[in-house]
Amino acid sequence: MPPDPHLRPFLAEPPNYGNDETLFSVVVQHNGFFCGLNENLCYIQASVEHWDDCSTDTWSVHWIDELLGQMGYERDGRMHVYWCPPGKDVADGLVCIEKDADIVAMCTAVSYAKSLVLMIDHTNFLKTLRDDVIIHGSPPLPPVLSPRKMPRKKAPMVIVVADEGTSSRASKGETFEDFRRAEEDEDSDDSEWWDSDYEATDGDDDLFAENVDKEVKDNNEAEEVADLEDDGALEDGDLQFREDVQEHLKNTFSTFNAEVDMTNPEFKVGMIFSGVKEFRQALQNYSIKRRVKVNKIRNDPMRVEAICKPRCSWQIKGSCDSRYGAFSVKTYTKKHTCKSDWEVKALTSNFLCDTFINEFRDNRKLDLKSFAAKVQREFNMCPNRFKLGRARKEALLRIHGDESSQFGLLRDYGQELMRSNPGSKFFLTTNQAKDNADPVAKHHLATLYWSYDGCKRGFLEACRPFICVDGCHVKTKFKGQLLTAVGIDPNDCIFPIAMGLVEVECTSSWEWFLTTLKDDLNITNTSPWTIMSDRQKVL
Repeated sequence: MPPDPHLRPFLAEPPNYGNDETLFSVVVQHNGFFCGLNENLCYIQASVEHWDDCSTDTWSVHWIDELLGQMGYERDGRMHVYWCPPGKDVADGLVCIEKDADIVAMCTAVSYAKSLVLMIDHTNFLKTLRDDVIIHGSPPLPPVLSPRKMPRKKAPMVIVVADEGTSSRASKGETFEDFRRAEEDEDSDDSEWWDSDYEATDGDDDLFAENVDKEVKDNNEAEEVADLEDDGALEDGDLQFREDVQEHLKNTFSTFNAEVDMTNPEFKVGMIFSGVKEFRQALQNYSIKRRVKVNKIRNDPMRVEAICKPRCSWQIKGSCDSRYGAFSVKTYTKKHTCKSDWEVKALTSNFLCDTFINEFRDNRKLDLKSFAAKVQREFNMCPNRFKLGRARKEALLRIHGDESSQFGLLRDYGQELMRSNPGSKFFLTTNQAKDNADPVAKHHLATLYWSYDGCKRGFLEACRPFICVDGCHVKTKFKGQLLTAVGIDPNDCIFPIAMGLVEVECTSSWEWFLTTLKDDLNITNTSPWTIMSDRQKVL
């Protein structure tokens, strides 16, 4: 049995394996990083650990993971382990250990080398490089040549004295015209200046367009400012357009989006509404949001005209547009010359109910004081308590529904229950009583008992003969007492059996409920049954 690899102590001598061709040592270089490419590739700032008594019979990728785990590393998607065959260096012989073939190559190298080197790439440096860079390296840049204009060789100059006594400069064998032309060429050929291939001269603008990527952000480009046109530019009366352009602009209107614009309406001349109802709703929201009084001086299905306070310039007119089959704004004066009000008639109880109905869904016991604080924060106005009370009552009515109409559906519910779930029970009794407002006697609910067939079968077949009974108040408009009978299932959880509704919790009502429950469960021998109650209200 080969020994397990172990860490060599500090400053200890390496082991002597002798002629054993199966044992070898591993030098693990870790906690460093690769740097450079091709022949410059190296592994720097590394810590070195020596593991001795490694065997080719048991050496595998799992043993490498075990060594890494003992050194405090865990294999993840970024960490890779490389080994360098003996006789090669990091630049040309690095091999990633990923499969069994790599392990076999390492075991083969043990026959002529007893110490193998492993290098850990913690940052996945080599795997993230492109293959062409790893294999061929970075291609060298082409040489850049900057040709330089060489000055023309100067011809030997002599002084010639003319017969008339005047002196001039001329080259031997040249005329005066040639001499003057040579003087101009010498002045232009300054050895301190030369042309470059990278200077943008005439006709080189296409080089900038072809070689510069404008999408690359190097924080040096000038910020491009979008050329946005003012929305009111087309409303200027001084603009002169052709007749076809004016007709096109006349038929180009903006559409009012109720889902987005209704919270803060903004009107424009030509704005399209789906109908007069939506336009009126937008006017109401505008009045509440701006805290201004909007008075409709004309309000019919075809036309709406509204103004603000007297001596205020704000006004709006809208009518049905036959071209689009919708309601549009014809005239609109945006500016107000009046002050905002603290009380607006548009802030009605129905509006408050529509706005805060979700608040009552979350907290159905929300009091008027907290409700008033929410309205104050939202609209900067506080209506009176009567309006807040009506809004809360309407919201709760929408959430719970009409209780009177729901009681009228009890018989229909019982018929549907016994039709869809045979074996279920539904007993309803009424009493005739007179109301103070109506002298004619009417039927009123007295008692109600119902049970579900699935609950009864489950209780009789799987639960213990143990029944718990209790009652609670029904806190609705018509009050009453809800009686319940539950059992305990094999998981010691509550298992419902039957329910009843009575006017008052008393001896007769409990006697009626328990007798009906006994007949419903078909209990003939009551000796094995146990009933538990809270021993209150005649129980």
